[in-house]
Amino acid sequence: MSDAAILLYLASLLCVPLFWVVPRTYRWDALALWTILCLAAVSPYSALWLLWVALFPPLAMLLGEQLNLRGITTTFIGMVLLALLLYSRELPNLLLIGGAYFSLRAMHVVLEWWMGRIENPGVRRHLRYQLFLPVIMAGPIHRIQNFERQVSRARWDSVDFFSGAERALIGVFMVVVLGNGIMGLLNSRVPIWGRGWPDFVTDWLSSAFGWIQLYFTFAGLTALALGIAVMLGVRLEENFNKPWVARNLIEFWTRWHMTLSLWCKDYVFIPIAALSRSPILGVCMGMLAIGIWHETSLYYVLWSFWQALGIVLSRSIPSYFPAVVNHPKMQKAQPILGPITVLGWLSLAHPVLTRLLEVSHI
Repeated sequence: MSDAAILLYLASLLCVPLFWVVPRTYRWDALALWTILCLAAVSPYSALWLLWVALFPPLAMLLGEQLNLRGITTTFIGMVLLALLLYSRELPNLLLIGGAYFSLRAMHVVLEWWMGRIENPGVRRHLRYQLFLPVIMAGPIHRIQNFERQVSRARWDSVDFFSGAERALIGVFMVVVLGNGIMGLLNSRVPIWGRGWPDFVTDWLSSAFGWIQLYFTFAGLTALALGIAVMLGVRLEENFNKPWVARNLIEFWTRWHMTLSLWCKDYVFIPIAALSRSPILGVCMGMLAIGIWHETSLYYVLWSFWQALGIVLSRSIPSYFPAVVNHPKMQKAQPILGPITVLGWLSLAHPVLTRLLEVSHI
């Protein structure tokens, strides 16, 4: 973990005893204040950005309601949030934290309001939702409906408290020991093991180790955040659900970074697939949103369509080759063959796409 991440997670842990000491009426406002102060201490520009994202949408939605211009207001807010997110990536000399997460949370609120599923939460409720310290660094991208429901039910429970503490410790173990430690060491050894191998093969193997390392690191950070949230009396949405047991890419993307996948499904895939009557176009645009969310680059555009191709193949192959797919031996081997195929396809993207870009001189 980076120094900024360590400081913010330590601040999250420190706020737990303070949270339960504060009177219930002011507890969540105090946590929001603690969040913005801690973030400002680590990254002042991130704190200003987050504070603006927390204040601007509910005020703009209020104006949109008064003018009866929900559609225009939603479009304007979405364009501003997206423009700021993309512009932030052009500022490499600034330490900016959490923008990819809190921007999507804000868009979620605005889109739900536009579709009439929620009312305008107003400034205070939106501040509470956005300024929740455990999720600032690495998510999950939780939904406001569940968050507010959890806040209203939050009560001290010693069993839940220690259960959350246990999960937070497991998260730290996943990040430090399994991710940065074991998988980091194994990945660093790939060039040694691969002496004499074709560069393509060593790159593919390194990419596979990288995906596994990413899982332990990212899932560990999520477990840490969710564990601290439980210690605060809140159960947020899960972000990972045993992705490496997935038997195909469709199943994998329902288990990996689930809050991002569901966000893209609800707000990109479903609308585009419905309007165009083309699920394939919906998949391509949904994966493109996931790719651009990670990084604004040609590589991630190509990466998006690579993953979309894998999803289309996962859907199409059983239809074209039912005898092979449904063969008893194939079905018996699927629990092992499926995850290997998934990891193989995911990790193959890096050596293929990097060489494609090199050949194209792009």
